Amino acid sequence: MAKTKQAKQIEEALAPVVAFNKLFIETAEKAMGLQVASMQKLSKLGFDNMNAMFHIQSAEDIKAYAEKQQTVAKEVAEIVTADVQELGELNKSFLEDSRKLVEENVAQVTAKAA
Repeated sequence: MAKTKQAKQIEEALAPVVAFNKLFIETAEKAMGLQVASMQKLSKLGFDNMNAMFHIQSAEDIKAYAEKQQTVAKEVAEIVTADVQELGELNKSFLEDSRKLVEENVAQVTAKAA
C-alpha cells in the first residue's frame, strides 16, 4: 500500500522525534542494566558479608571479621566509583549522540529551505 503525500510529510516531520526517542530508550535501557548489575554486585557482597558474620564462633573470628570490614568497605567504594564512571560515560555518549541528531536535523531543514 502506497503512502499518501500527507503521510510521508508527517513521517518526515516526526523522524527527528522518533530518532531521539529511540536514542533515549536505548540509553535508559543501558542505564537500567548498569543499575541492575551494580545492585547484583553490591547485594552479593552484602550477603557474603552477612554469611561470614553468621559463622563467627570465637573471639578470633570476630577479630578476623572486623578486620575484613575494611576490605568490604574498599570493595563497595570501588564498585560505586566504577558505576559512577560508567554512568558518566553513558551520559556523555547520550549528550554527544543527541547533539549529532540536532546537527543532522538542522542541516536537513537548512538544505530543504535553500
